[in-house]
Amino acid sequence: MHKAIILGCGAATGVPAMMNEWGSCNQNNPKNRRTRAGIYVEFDKAKILIDTSADLRQQYLQNNLRELDGVLYTHAHADHIMGIDDLRSVTQYMNHYLNIYADTDTIDELVKRFGYVFITQKSNQLTHRPHLFPNIVKPLKSFFISDVEITPFTLTGHTVNTTGYCFNTGELVVMSDFKSVPEETLLFLSKINVNVLIIPLTLLRNGKYHAGMDIVLGYIQKIKPEKVILTHMGVECDYDNVNAVTPDNCFAGYDGMIVDLEKK
Repeated sequence: MHKAIILGCGAATGVPAMMNEWGSCNQNNPKNRRTRAGIYVEFDKAKILIDTSADLRQQYLQNNLRELDGVLYTHAHADHIMGIDDLRSVTQYMNHYLNIYADTDTIDELVKRFGYVFITQKSNQLTHRPHLFPNIVKPLKSFFISDVEITPFTLTGHTVNTTGYCFNTGELVVMSDFKSVPEETLLFLSKINVNVLIIPLTLLRNGKYHAGMDIVLGYIQKIKPEKVILTHMGVECDYDNVNAVTPDNCFAGYDGMIVDLEKK
């Protein structure tokens, strides 16, 4: 079974935010309790993690995860990278170094902030530290992890450009924080048959650096995926209220949600 697990579907603060701030979210609905954003994707021959949130240890334990064949990073904001040190448990369990993939700016920032986790040569002479080998990706230049084809693409309008990832020519498309989608990216996504799209809805109304519901739904209409999962939701986004205003094929995500990627 090809599947994605929404490890965490919360925005930078999680839900509730510190000081027990629930915002518009109904605290009696467990699907409103959100850790920071992260996604695990499993194919026949590849297990892939997208981002290492500050809540990675908790997410790994709750979903009984083990090996990884690679980690993809969308950008270097704290809520997407601060669990990187926890990858030491993965490399020690596998007794093998781990490849990570990101654009040049993200790799540079990770090396600057977490230089001790990186190796310059692929080696399985492990220590107590994570052993991560950096691989630079470029927009619309496909690469493979095992037999899984992955195509990175650029998203704009956030405080930094972010990288989204397309798996197996549309079997799964994952987008990260954005305000706008460049024409080159939109042309690429509109030309393929997207089975499952995972897209962030940080705010209901458009923010300075985040797309709100109207922009998100507008891009969904242009991309025309079979199924949509909304993630990276802040305290403004109540699970039931979001589901009430989305199309029939579009669903609010929740922590631990398993998404079947097999085409029906």
